[in-house]
Amino acid sequence: MHKPDMWRSGIYRISRDLLASSRLEIAFSHALNSLSSLLPMRHGEIVISAEEREAEIPVCSGFGRDTPTIEPKAAIEHIIATGAALVVPDIRKSDLFNTALRPSQDRHLAVTFMGVPIKAGNMVLGALWIDRVKAGTASDNYEEEILFLTMVANLIGLANRLNRDVCGDGGSITEEQAEPISRVGGKPGPSPRTQVSWIVGESPALKEVIETAVIVATTNSAVLLGGESGTGKESFARAIHELSPRRKKPFVKLNCAALSSGVLESELFGHEKGAFTGAIWQRAGRFELADGGTLLLDEIGEISPEFQAKLLRVLQEGELERVGGTKTLKVNVRLICATNRDLETAVMNREFRADLYYRINVVPIILPPLRQREGDIPLLAKVFLKRFNKENDRNLDFSPSALDILSRCDFPGNVRELENCVQRTATLAGSSTIVPSDFACQRGRCFSSLLGKGAAFNGCNTTINDLAPGNRVSVRPPANAGTASGTASIVGAPILTDRDRLINAMETAGWVQARAARILGLTPRQVGYALRRHRIEVKKY
Repeated sequence: MHKPDMWRSGIYRISRDLLASSRLEIAFSHALNSLSSLLPMRHGEIVISAEEREAEIPVCSGFGRDTPTIEPKAAIEHIIATGAALVVPDIRKSDLFNTALRPSQDRHLAVTFMGVPIKAGNMVLGALWIDRVKAGTASDNYEEEILFLTMVANLIGLANRLNRDVCGDGGSITEEQAEPISRVGGKPGPSPRTQVSWIVGESPALKEVIETAVIVATTNSAVLLGGESGTGKESFARAIHELSPRRKKPFVKLNCAALSSGVLESELFGHEKGAFTGAIWQRAGRFELADGGTLLLDEIGEISPEFQAKLLRVLQEGELERVGGTKTLKVNVRLICATNRDLETAVMNREFRADLYYRINVVPIILPPLRQREGDIPLLAKVFLKRFNKENDRNLDFSPSALDILSRCDFPGNVRELENCVQRTATLAGSSTIVPSDFACQRGRCFSSLLGKGAAFNGCNTTINDLAPGNRVSVRPPANAGTASGTASIVGAPILTDRDRLINAMETAGWVQARAARILGLTPRQVGYALRRHRIEVKKY
């Protein structure tokens, strides 16, 4: 890939890092980490000067976490004072650097320094700088790299100013705009340190979980968040972090699903230059980025058995080595894991290591599905509609009867599905007031109904059966129930336990999970999960 093309895609990645819903410091770290994959650099830092009545933002380093071997303070002050870029091809020949302070083994190295001012409008907010060991004797042309660094610095300046304008406390923009409904411990006041403003709801089931999260947040204990998909595990992980003594440190997250062991190892532990094909530069891993803060590992149940052993060692020893490296790095990270899998069954089936399970499951918190959060659906729906109005410059509202329709839905996809429903309905609404006829379920087009074929749905008013042990479901025969191929002939009697219904479907499908999934209106993965949960042995012919 040519430099312009690579940098064009790099600008997109960095802008995405800076606008991510995380604290400003970790957004800067992610941006620097992306920058390290685009430019040859040894160290890189972002320095934001202190503004009136505000503390200076600490230097955020997303690359080269070891202590820099140069002292750039004078160079940074020069960049901020002049508001212009600075290139020093060899710091040994510049009065801005005291090379006598460098380690003896580095004093003979020709280190190149490049820095640019971080601006917002005409105001200089700070500086972005990188350094690298100069290769060869030929003179370099730094114009293109300075131009690229200037574009990155401008993005950083805009992100910093926007964050400070919107969030006076240094929190993230997403958190500041969230509806302040659920307050932790019932304490009044707007302080983000004493409330979970981005978790919406007042139901007893939700309040119980929030109370547990508040207690857990004051400790360093590992937390395992369980519950159905879409229940808001990431939001609760962020709440635990923001209510903890680590709130001023990074909150880093990684979805472990669909990542091979090699990619996952590089993402979590980082890698050295040349560790594998494509590892052009050294890169810090998520554990390093989260040092002193909190690391969320989502979909922890999907990691391979061989990687489970590597992860366990890091959690036990608190130290790691980058891929391809030999230096041991100490990390201090509070771990939060999330999964919608039944890890207990996975441990019994030897699909998940028992020792790792006990390490991550110090404090289990099971998030309630939306159907068990009585009264929370209208509150959430209003928040989602308010967000839609703001993003699309609309002024829509729900009629009381429309909110009643939503309240009677079970939403098997939980909060994520409710948000989808509100956005879809608001997009297609014919007037400024959303009425029952605007909902897809009232026109026979409800996604939940389609997903729940064969699971006894009546519009939105019945949930997709989660095949939990002991649950019972009333099966409503379809129009072709009298035929040999009808669904009623498959599931049998009008009242069946989930286990019986699952066995009947599997027998009808010849014990082929994909066929049984089509019969039940589920995915093959859900069927496989249900078989393990009910401990049904699959017959092989």
